This record gives sequence, structure tokens and C-alpha cells, in this order.
Amino acid sequence: MPAETDLIDAGSNLDDRARVILDDHAGDALAALRTVIADAEFLFDQLETALMLISPGLVRGWKPKFQREDGPRSR
Repeated sequence: MPAETDLIDAGSNLDDRARVILDDHAGDALAALRTVIADAEFLFDQLETALMLISPGLVRGWKPKFQREDGPRSR
């Protein structure tokens, strides 16, 4: 994502964050989705790598989840 997106306040609501991402892509929803999907794939890969490298003793048996429990959000 463009640099401005890195500055999105994590406390802001989803609509505000979505607007920032769309604005960063000049309103092109398809380009925005491509970026979000690419970021999600990158973070998934990072999570898989971390899972393989982190000692179970370090995190006291905690394992990351690869999907949200509440499922995808739709409107």
C-alpha cells in the first residue's frame, strides 16, 4: 500500500480505513483490493514462518490463528 496507508489509526473504524485505502488508489476499488489481498498474503506467509520458528515454550503453547473466528465481514 502507499505510504499514507501505513499511517491509518488502528483505532479508527473499518469504513474510515477503507476510505483511506480507496483514496490511496484514486478510488479504484479493484486496485485497492489487489493491494489488500497482496498484503494479506504477505502477512499470512510471515505468520506461517513465525509459527515454524517460535518455540512453544516462548509463547507458552499459544498458536496463531490463520482465520478470524467471526468470519468475513459483509454489508
